[in-house]
Amino acid sequence: MGAVDGDEGAVAPERRGAAFARAEGSNGRPVARVLLDSSLPQLDHLFDYAVPAELADDLRVGQRVRVPFRSRDRRSFGYLIEFAERSDFGGELSPIADIVSLVPQLTPEVWRLARAVADRAGGSAGDILRLAIPNRQLRVEKKHLAAPASEDSAQATANAIPDASPEYQIADELVAGARLALTSSHGPERLHTGEWVGSWAAQLARLAIAVHAFGRSAILVAPDYRDLDQLRDALAALGHPEIVRVDSRQSNAERYASFLRALDPEPCIVLGNRSAVYAPAHELGAIIMWDDGDPVLAEPLTPYVHARDAALVRAGQSGAGLFFASHARSSEVQRLVELGYVRAQRNPPRRARIVHADASMAPDAFAGRVPEFAARTIREGLRSGPVLVQVATPGYAPVAVCGDCGDLARCGACGGPVGFRVVGRASCRWCGEHAEAWRCPSCDGRRLEQRGMGSARTVEQFERQFEGARVILSDGEHPRESVDARPALVVATRGAEPLAAGGYRAVVLLDAERLLSIETLRAGEDCLRWWENAAALTAPDGICLMASGGGPVVRAFVTGRTEEWLHGELRDRHALRYPPAVRVASVSGGPEEVDRALQQLAGLPGVDHLGPTPIPPGGPAKTPAGLVRAIVRFDYGQGAEVATRLRGALVADAAGSSSRTRGRAPGRARPEALRLRFDDRGVFDG
Repeated sequence: MGAVDGDEGAVAPERRGAAFARAEGSNGRPVARVLLDSSLPQLDHLFDYAVPAELADDLRVGQRVRVPFRSRDRRSFGYLIEFAERSDFGGELSPIADIVSLVPQLTPEVWRLARAVADRAGGSAGDILRLAIPNRQLRVEKKHLAAPASEDSAQATANAIPDASPEYQIADELVAGARLALTSSHGPERLHTGEWVGSWAAQLARLAIAVHAFGRSAILVAPDYRDLDQLRDALAALGHPEIVRVDSRQSNAERYASFLRALDPEPCIVLGNRSAVYAPAHELGAIIMWDDGDPVLAEPLTPYVHARDAALVRAGQSGAGLFFASHARSSEVQRLVELGYVRAQRNPPRRARIVHADASMAPDAFAGRVPEFAARTIREGLRSGPVLVQVATPGYAPVAVCGDCGDLARCGACGGPVGFRVVGRASCRWCGEHAEAWRCPSCDGRRLEQRGMGSARTVEQFERQFEGARVILSDGEHPRESVDARPALVVATRGAEPLAAGGYRAVVLLDAERLLSIETLRAGEDCLRWWENAAALTAPDGICLMASGGGPVVRAFVTGRTEEWLHGELRDRHALRYPPAVRVASVSGGPEEVDRALQQLAGLPGVDHLGPTPIPPGGPAKTPAGLVRAIVRFDYGQGAEVATRLRGALVADAAGSSSRTRGRAPGRARPEALRLRFDDRGVFDG
């Protein structure tokens, strides 16, 4: 027994690091409790192992260790969670085999968080820890431990934010545990370094630095890399270039180096995407989250915990402050505001000038892709700077129909919708299958016609309609982070709009009817978020034009009464028992498996379910035939009980499946195996 060699080699004892010194040792206690690194739900509990004498001085809570499992010759990895004086196990305990790393990677705070959010979502703590702790990189670890301790920069940054500033006052509340929500102002802000960022990024950077000046850590969470880059530039311009960045675009070595820096016993500013909420920040003072309504912050890996929910749990456990900022508040945060759990900041945000181009303003209807009034707005804007046009979908034409009977074209492989990503070449929008051999099931026709306009087709038409203008495309396949202040017509899909130096002279929003008709419970609030984020890119003296559409959502956006609309939306969802008025869990699998799980919930007050109903085979996930799904709805107060009972059904299903999976390839789950997903954002999507 001893330290593991090779790629998992141990760090020399003389370089154990500050984390080792702070972590709890065995102190003579003979039992170590270990969480195995396993995705099997039946193994999601602590196992007792003996503390061997040769490792007793080096073992610490939070270390990654290797232990025998099921036999002395078979080893599994895990985390040492705690020491104990005795074990309830009646037999002889196997000893811990090896210490993978002397660095305690799992802090007690992060362990409590992982356990709590996993239990809330009916999942395994080990799955959360795989999101929280990156793969170990031996060379990076040795380099980090050999480096001298960095100086505390809290005092250096204290002078960057004046005591009388709004951010300092908010930070004072946050480090005392306040929970706040802010609707951020529109418009860009120029840093003294010359870069342009959204004013929201500059404000959140000042707030994070103010929290750090109190001697506390701050975690900044944002949806994607473009948001993170703006926050990074704003932090650097304010004299705080040394941030701990946790980003999915980092290499394994970069991410592990950032993780080790966050482990150091000194306050820091952590900047990252959804997994940053699990960073082991020392003396956490505040979690600051930008645009929590962005679906990118919903974790796609089991147990599917949204970063907002993890932040709420962590703030409650640690006493840290919580700050939600956005241009359009999510329905979840609006619910917390109405409950009084989160306090809304009452200073009214600065908004761009927003105009609705209804029929009275454009009586001559359409001239090409946009109404004539919108075309005039584009031409006027192009005289002095860039103009942004937001469109609904990428590609050339989002919809393909049969050229003979007009029926919508569906993919023969997965049943998904067919569209034209490029001119003349149709493919499935779900699985990407090309449609050269497509045949209409209604009339046996083989000719496809284009319907609608995607971003590429809009660019093509604009090059003809606005001859001589520089036309730039920004979408998922052609991303642009920023454009300069020269005149240009920028066509961008929702969420892919680049930042313009000084702001856009005009922002034109197209396809409102198409966006509002998306078959999802959240179509209205998603549209408000897309439109507000685009309007926020407008120059202070520019104009944002809603070029089409009508109804309460458009009216709420144009008039700036989005919170009033959200209040009414929540009222309707309460009446219909839709989230976030209630919580939901998707229970899927074979009919017998789902039925057994639902039986565990019988008699629970405040709990009902819809279904089970058959899951259509195929689709983006290539779902096999014969599966069903039920949607369980439950009051928040019943969340712990529902999660416990459904988790028990999942464990029972997994434990009883071994006899049913003989002959199946290792690691392949049964198609009919029970699956749970709590708080699924798309559970009511069409």
